[in-house]
Amino acid sequence: MPPTARRRTPSVAVRDALLRAGRQLLDQGGPAALGIRDIAAVAGVSPMGVYQRFGSKEGILNALLEQGFTDLGTAINVTPDPARPLRALATGMAHYREFAIANPGLYRLMFDLPFPDFSPSPTAISASRATFDRLIDAVRLCIATGDLRPDDPDELAQQIWAGCHGAVSLELRGIGFVADPASHYRNLTHTLIRGLAP
Repeated sequence: MPPTARRRTPSVAVRDALLRAGRQLLDQGGPAALGIRDIAAVAGVSPMGVYQRFGSKEGILNALLEQGFTDLGTAINVTPDPARPLRALATGMAHYREFAIANPGLYRLMFDLPFPDFSPSPTAISASRATFDRLIDAVRLCIATGDLRPDDPDELAQQIWAGCHGAVSLELRGIGFVADPASHYRNLTHTLIRGLAP
């Protein structure tokens, strides 16, 4: 007899529902919409359910950050291809934009931190660093194959991320003068990568 699928506990299901509600509210109304009662209402639980699982609004913000960076890290983590490392790097950065466009509110929370009195937890910071490490790994492979110049991989990864993040942030804010943002982003990525060639 095949093993049966493990059922999620109600607590885990409620936690997931609250995080989904938080992401939905961020996309619909921005940071101002992210109140405890609003999150609870969208998730269909009592406000006490938020406090029981996250302790405070700060707790759910940190959980959203951790989830966001984990999801982004998964998106940009393209299978390494020693034969075509630059293509894998460009594909990972294309997925970066796709994640941002699909999750605009969460992306802004991750990089703008729009709550002045909020400081990310060590766990959330660690999740963000783990995501950046995925990009560094891709850059390191390109250096090893001679497709990028021999330099500090952290430095090169930061340059690529800075350019791509800037383009995505402008696009999310509706600031720009190009007819096709997707094509512009693709061209920008290739320009950045070519500029770091040996």
